[in-house]
Amino acid sequence: MTDQSLPTGAARHAPTDSPLLVHSVLFTVALLFGGNYVVAKFAIRELSPLALVVLRTSGTAAILFAVSALTPWRRGSQKFTRSEFRELYLYSLLGASINQVCFLEGLSRTTATNASVMFVCVPLMTLGFAVMLGREKATLTGVTGIVVGLIGALILIVPKGNLDFSSSATLGNVLLLIGGASYGLYLVLTRPILARHDPLRVMSWVFLFAALTVLPFGIGGIIDLSSHGLTNVGWASVTYVVIGATVFPYMLNSWALVRVTASVVAVYILLQPVVAGTMGRLFLGESFAPHTALAATLVVAGVLISTWKPASRV
Repeated sequence: MTDQSLPTGAARHAPTDSPLLVHSVLFTVALLFGGNYVVAKFAIRELSPLALVVLRTSGTAAILFAVSALTPWRRGSQKFTRSEFRELYLYSLLGASINQVCFLEGLSRTTATNASVMFVCVPLMTLGFAVMLGREKATLTGVTGIVVGLIGALILIVPKGNLDFSSSATLGNVLLLIGGASYGLYLVLTRPILARHDPLRVMSWVFLFAALTVLPFGIGGIIDLSSHGLTNVGWASVTYVVIGATVFPYMLNSWALVRVTASVVAVYILLQPVVAGTMGRLFLGESFAPHTALAATLVVAGVLISTWKPASRV
């Protein structure tokens, strides 16, 4: 699963750029994230999901630290306190370690289409956690959207009316839901620290701590990788997962978030199941079952309902 956090205060500087350029960037982000569901399936054919998590978190951390160090205006950013480093470690568990392990382990057991539909639940779970923790007020549209969307997720998890963990797809979908919940909680909890610090530096440390946390669990896969290596397709897939599906989308989203509202960015998340479903059908031979279509419709409807705000009267 990919990072699409919406940093507090991102709209403070509102540069004036062409709306066409901004929406083109957001469309590109949706394509990059949507493609990850299919490309990562190719990667985990050649290495374990845990090994891929190690490569993704460590590679992303290295690139983000390098970008931060090479950007002059970022060098003087405020340093983290000791208590903030403890916070960052917790956030790394929620936003990268648990999230990424559940995402890739789940993806290895279910279809890319299902994974993309489950990911669209993230805005709904984020809203749910924000309401439970008192960060946002419960509204009729918000609660209705959460209920409708999660019903769609349950249709994917229990397509035949019973929770069968012997089914690989069911277990995969449950793992994806757990990963999405972990990431949703991460988005809610990190808003204060994102308001105090440069989001790029926050993400750099989050991915570094995540890489250190998952390394003991994925070291076996890394050793196997050093012994057997990967094919050209395998290396290309890993490179895409790290750069194309993590670093580039994060940087592009950060650029877009100071030019449009978070709600506009959120709408583009709804394109990801379309991209993943189309690519899954073309490259993986996946079918779009009727219950998957119903689930996707409910999840998308839930997101749209939860973000809908009645027009204020003049």
